[in-house]
Amino acid sequence: MKTAPILNLLCLVFLTALLGVAAETTEIEKQLSEIGSIPNEEILVIQRKFTRKEWRHEITPLNFGGIPFGTIRRTMTSGGSYSLHLKDWFALEPVNFTFSKNFFTSFTDDINDASGTKLRPDPQRILYFLTTGVQLTPIYGKMATLSKFIAYIEPYFGLGGGIAKTETDTYFTFYPAVGMRVYFREWFSMKLELRDYMYTEQTINPTTQARTPTFRNNYAVGLSLSFWLPKMPL
Repeated sequence: MKTAPILNLLCLVFLTALLGVAAETTEIEKQLSEIGSIPNEEILVIQRKFTRKEWRHEITPLNFGGIPFGTIRRTMTSGGSYSLHLKDWFALEPVNFTFSKNFFTSFTDDINDASGTKLRPDPQRILYFLTTGVQLTPIYGKMATLSKFIAYIEPYFGLGGGIAKTETDTYFTFYPAVGMRVYFREWFSMKLELRDYMYTEQTINPTTQARTPTFRNNYAVGLSLSFWLPKMPL
């Protein structure tokens, strides 16, 4: 006989809970009616990370760029590279080969025409760079355009050294680098990179043949296409 008050109390609690849920549902429906419905085509699911790089090979058979900041000399570059990514944030670049094609600007001709002289520019045109180095990728992210295309990007930094071959000599060069990699597929990416190839060049006086050490900065910009092997681990 003592169970009747307990049952009544339980029924009251249950009824109160039902009323609370109904009130919550009504409030949610009210908010949704104010927001409006969202078409399915407007909902886009984005991956946290597009691909993994650990123990994968980045093969870059195609690179185009140049050293556009010289006053007297302009240089177009092409080449390729190979990188082994030991971790998602760390990679070795055992080889990077950059071949260059040089041509002089009209700066020297303008001076000669204006002054009546016959100045000759430095004849040490760059033939190629052959370097090795490392890459660090501290962060990664995503970028959306006005369309539905989501670009998976990662900035990176590089450091390395090697040789710089000119028409008259070979020099040890070292470089810092900064770049941006964009993924189109887990096996295909593009990167834009800026390097500063630095070395001390022996400038030759064309009249006396005297050699004068001159520190050179060669700011090279390159756009590359890369392929990744093997297939991304699951």
